[in-house]
Amino acid sequence: MSLRPIEVGQKLVTPGRTIGEGDIHLFAGLVGDFTPIHVDEAFAKASPFGARIAHGPLAMSTAIGMLTQTGILGERVIGLVNLNWDFCGPVRIGDTIRSRVEIEQIRATSKAGRNLATFAFEVINQDEAIVQRGRMRVIVRAD
Repeated sequence: MSLRPIEVGQKLVTPGRTIGEGDIHLFAGLVGDFTPIHVDEAFAKASPFGARIAHGPLAMSTAIGMLTQTGILGERVIGLVNLNWDFCGPVRIGDTIRSRVEIEQIRATSKAGRNLATFAFEVINQDEAIVQRGRMRVIVRAD
């Protein structure tokens, strides 16, 4: 598979993904996080959000997954180095999220043929509200 080239300053917008109730339950079961704000509607109605919300890491993982759909990562990725993420607002059941992503930095590592790439994310909902911001650093094959 041919990979899209990457360069500093490059900006991408990922496809969107609607977060459903099933996503929340699958994620809760996968990671064992059954916090009531995510899985208990009666509890969540009395919360500041007024309803259940998605797990923050569920939306973060979805955002990263949607970046892979752009063809920018793929076989280029060697491994994840770091995530630094802020959760700015709720992702509600039925929200459609997507990300605006900028390649902030690409630099050589001490190992030949490898670069460290930094991707800056703004995760937005269907109303263009920023619900998460973060940076992901990955080791990638040098082109």
